[in-house]
Amino acid sequence: MYLNMSLSGLISILSWLFILFPISFIIGNLVLNLNFILFVLLGCIYLNKKKIKFEYNFLILLFLFFCISLIISSLFNQFNVDKSFLYIRFLAFYYICFYLLKEKIFRIDRVFYFYAIFVSIICVDLIIQYIFDYNIIGLKKNELGPTSFFQDEKIAGSFIQNFGFFLIFTIFYKFKKNNFFNLILKSFLISLISISIFISFQRIPMVIWIFFLTVYGAIYYKSKLLPILLSFAILTLFVSSFSSKEIVDSYSSFFHNTKSIGSKTFKNYNIIKNKKLFEEIKNDESKVIHFESGSGHASLYAGAFYIWEDNKTFGIGYKNFYNKCVKKRLTRCSTHPHNYYLDVLVSTGLVGLTILIAYLIILFLKSIYSLRINIIKKNQKEFDILIIAFINFLMFFFPLKSSGSFFTSSNSTYMIITLVILLSQLQTVNSKKKLFKYF
Repeated sequence: MYLNMSLSGLISILSWLFILFPISFIIGNLVLNLNFILFVLLGCIYLNKKKIKFEYNFLILLFLFFCISLIISSLFNQFNVDKSFLYIRFLAFYYICFYLLKEKIFRIDRVFYFYAIFVSIICVDLIIQYIFDYNIIGLKKNELGPTSFFQDEKIAGSFIQNFGFFLIFTIFYKFKKNNFFNLILKSFLISLISISIFISFQRIPMVIWIFFLTVYGAIYYKSKLLPILLSFAILTLFVSSFSSKEIVDSYSSFFHNTKSIGSKTFKNYNIIKNKKLFEEIKNDESKVIHFESGSGHASLYAGAFYIWEDNKTFGIGYKNFYNKCVKKRLTRCSTHPHNYYLDVLVSTGLVGLTILIAYLIILFLKSIYSLRINIIKKNQKEFDILIIAFINFLMFFFPLKSSGSFFTSSNSTYMIITLVILLSQLQTVNSKKKLFKYF
């Protein structure tokens, strides 16, 4: 049936599948994977019908090399070899999305608009669940706090942080006029986003959101900074008047632990390397509690560096962290090290991490150059969209945040969506400099 479908029919379905990815994240991995598979399948059919040949693009090749480094690492370690080959599917997803956005087959403003709607629903639903204990479809708030439609998963704040700037763009676009009513309305709507992240009990997304929202306001200091600052005032009023002591204490302990996490990671790493001392700690429960004190991330990070030493060049392979952690009898084990860069370093070694960092540096430089060109040419709308895409890119790859696994379906899918939206906007700038000609 799909083979006989018209190009316009394929485009319509692909467009909706791309728009509905946030809904897939909300419903869960089964729906996300079905959406993903259907999108890639129909995308391949579309490219075949259009007789599109692979277009040389250095950044796409770098992504291919990264996938190959993951496969080589898994082959070397003889662990999850079949699953490492399957990661190539994200390369196909990358290329299909990039082509459809670059050729403007998808309308980027339409994508922004629907993503804004989805994230606004989650924001309102979280606040309703926080106040009334039940969300709009009757799901009860659990011991994790308000989680909206995510139920037992404490990821609502991350979802809002990931997609929130699409809503920020829409708010400023819809209420362009500079009058008192719009100023108050924009400040209130922006504050609702911040409040919803705050009450989700997810501290890292809250810190990242506030930081980049401030950066966004500073960029538009003449037109957007004031409503953003007023939104912070509303957020502060909410925190002081309506937030529970539990939430305030949670954020206070987070900031306390963050100050010492670097030194504690280094200290724990040296303890783990001292096998005699580490054995003494493991045999004393009180010493283990002291060793694991704080958020526990320092122990995970220290363990990640220790495990990475098994194979510094090619890493330990695809999703092999927990297996290695248990074998080494570390005190705290997880399926991943809770930081994207550590996850890549441990899984693919210096080879994979070098490829990833090279990719990010090139994309960062190209973005800065493109923003500069848009300023010179006074392309305001193109600049506005590019800034949103660039901020999402910076938030996802922010190196100091704790995170889920880099290689999960949800994180990899969101990463590709973030990258291709940014890359598609960079294609609109006609660079005359050779440095960017091949990227």
